[in-house]
Amino acid sequence: MKPPRFYFAAGLILTTTVVFSQQLKCADFKTGTFKLLDANAPNYFITRNDTLQTETAEKSIISTDFYIRWDDECHYELTLKKIYHRPAGLKMPDKTIRLFVHIYKVSGDTCWVETRAGTTKYVSKKRMVKIR
Repeated sequence: MKPPRFYFAAGLILTTTVVFSQQLKCADFKTGTFKLLDANAPNYFITRNDTLQTETAEKSIISTDFYIRWDDECHYELTLKKIYHRPAGLKMPDKTIRLFVHIYKVSGDTCWVETRAGTTKYVSKKRMVKIR
């Protein structure tokens, strides 16, 4: 029969392996080019560097720039900087809009994000694929 220390050590190694394998690799999504996919809305192309995120609707010329600030590896905040090519009559938010984004799942080159605007309770869930 194995001593109790053996079972304790084996359990500790197994627990540590499971915990560390579940950590998200959100850092892979901090910079680059992405496609934001949504079955109920237009898809967007996103280009992101350390301080700025540009979003362009797939079938439109509307483009927006956001300042980006990372709170931690998987949470960031977007603040509207500028809207380009806004069609006349299209209602868009004012410059005070802030979006709070949480990357809650990562698999390879794909992550799933929850986005909340300002203090609203509505949360939008979308899938984002890294293109480069």
